Amino acid sequence: MLRRLVYQTFRAFDASITNRALSLSSQVLTKDLQLPFATSNTSTTTPIHAQTESYLNLLKNATDAKEVLEFLPTLDKRKLDRQTVTLNALKTLFELHKLGKTSIQRQDVLNHPRFAELCKVLKYEARGFVMNDVTESLKILTYFGVRSNSEIMTVFLQLLRHQINDINLDQIVFLDFILKKMDRSPLVEALQLALPMLLQIQISYKMDHENVQQLVELIGFVSQHRVSDRCVTNVVSALTLHGTSLTGIQAADVLKALTNFNNMEPLHVKLLNNVYETLIEKIDEINFKTIDFLMKKIVEKNLDKYPMFYNDVYFKRSAQFVVNHDMGIMNALYFQKKLNKIAYLHIPLLDYIDSQADNLSIVPNSGIIAVVAAFSNADYRPSNWEVLKSEITRHSFIENPAIPWIRYNLELLSLGIYNKQLLEQYLEPLALERSMHRNTVVDYLQLLELSRTLQLLFPEYDGPLPEKRYIEKGTVLLLQNNELPLQKPLEMIFGGEGSVLPQVTSDYGHVLDHVLVFDREGRIVKQPILFDDEEQQQAARIEDIISRGQRVVVVLCLPKSYYALNVNRLRGRFAMFIRTIEALGVSVVPVPYQMWSNLPEAERLPYLEREVRAKINCMQ
Repeated sequence: MLRRLVYQTFRAFDASITNRALSLSSQVLTKDLQLPFATSNTSTTTPIHAQTESYLNLLKNATDAKEVLEFLPTLDKRKLDRQTVTLNALKTLFELHKLGKTSIQRQDVLNHPRFAELCKVLKYEARGFVMNDVTESLKILTYFGVRSNSEIMTVFLQLLRHQINDINLDQIVFLDFILKKMDRSPLVEALQLALPMLLQIQISYKMDHENVQQLVELIGFVSQHRVSDRCVTNVVSALTLHGTSLTGIQAADVLKALTNFNNMEPLHVKLLNNVYETLIEKIDEINFKTIDFLMKKIVEKNLDKYPMFYNDVYFKRSAQFVVNHDMGIMNALYFQKKLNKIAYLHIPLLDYIDSQADNLSIVPNSGIIAVVAAFSNADYRPSNWEVLKSEITRHSFIENPAIPWIRYNLELLSLGIYNKQLLEQYLEPLALERSMHRNTVVDYLQLLELSRTLQLLFPEYDGPLPEKRYIEKGTVLLLQNNELPLQKPLEMIFGGEGSVLPQVTSDYGHVLDHVLVFDREGRIVKQPILFDDEEQQQAARIEDIISRGQRVVVVLCLPKSYYALNVNRLRGRFAMFIRTIEALGVSVVPVPYQMWSNLPEAERLPYLEREVRAKINCMQ
């Protein structure tokens, strides 16, 4: 059936290939490849094999790609074994150029008259090539920039089309890589559609289970194409059986492939664990560029949806690689940006960045933002902090309105870096109006956070503040969050309905999850119900409660996004958020919801009561 599908695929593209690709490529050939042949002083009486052998010897000893073209003999079939000469000339030209043994650039090769002659003859000789030579020639021509709609490329693509059943698994993977580099055309698209179908035909009986490199390449292919689940399982199973015997480079390639899968079955997870174990042991076999790319692929996955991709030991090893190999400030920040996205903390890497403080002058704006985010997420002050803080302060003014300026200012403030000029620039009414035109929830919530931070923790700020309409909208958005998982447990501990006031507001735009009021002896003071029914609920104001002179404890249920990914440590911004609540004159009990929900049922209520009582005792 699949063989018939492959045939039908080409039939569907046949008319457009014939009428469009070939006619266009003929025009291209006339313009690009029909160039005069060079003359040769070789005697016409020289035997064919002697002249061929002479040129092949020259190719063996060539030290510059330019020599391959300049000493190319006249490609006369009466004098040369043209197939041998053209193919070896093409391969040698490519190898020397890839090794950097060349005095001419790729574009110069493409425009060289002898290269055009070589391509023209290659076109006629290609029909005698075996499949390996066809794929190799396609690779080289693509490398030198020969257009996919030229006649020579069309000839090679047509050869692939007609010999499609002769292509093996390794060639399928290789050709897919080459076709992706070509301009789109009906013939290229037809081949791209046919290759996955051809692979599914062959994989069950041609896959070499002992050939690890082939398996690595196959998983890369199936991760990027729509193939049957059975096909994927065959490859994943074969690789899993090799355990941790892969090289570091092979393990890196498999990890790249696994990040492309949307469905992670148990067998996939087993392979992923093997790969992580291999990389942890053999990370020095791969380079920084690969490690950085792998981390990029990992953080692009939603780790809430794909928690199997989080491996703390591997993350530490990757971050430590940057430190151990002294990768420099720029590479350290490239990598740190990935960690910032998931709030992963690695203190040795932060210390390394700190040690490079004198180099911040060469760091672009995005790098300064990354440094600020890194230390704010960690809420960390290294031993060299005053020097680093001074350097950050000196380079903190960024005028680009496209940056996430609200979050950036919050993170600066969380580090104690107060830049009035920067704040005034973005909070100027017209500038603020322009930046808020996106009308996104996160902008309103962060702007509300910035406004109350400035008013409560930085009273020296006397510049513009957001208008009341921004604050009111941010507060309304906060009040829409009606999930209060700690309310019932707190009521069970402290006396039932009326003992806990939910969603209490402040004049600065806070919406406080749970508020408890105690008298001087530490007894709960029940509050009057401030609403008739749920439809007419009115939020209490914390200022009204504080004015009665009683002890007030605010219990916050904090999501895991408020904490670092790998340690139970509040990120700087959210530690500063708690300080703004404490500045109102109340005590705060922050409860990490993930930690609380993971406690055994019997320990949850005692934990809450213990934390609240500890705060009350501190207030005496």
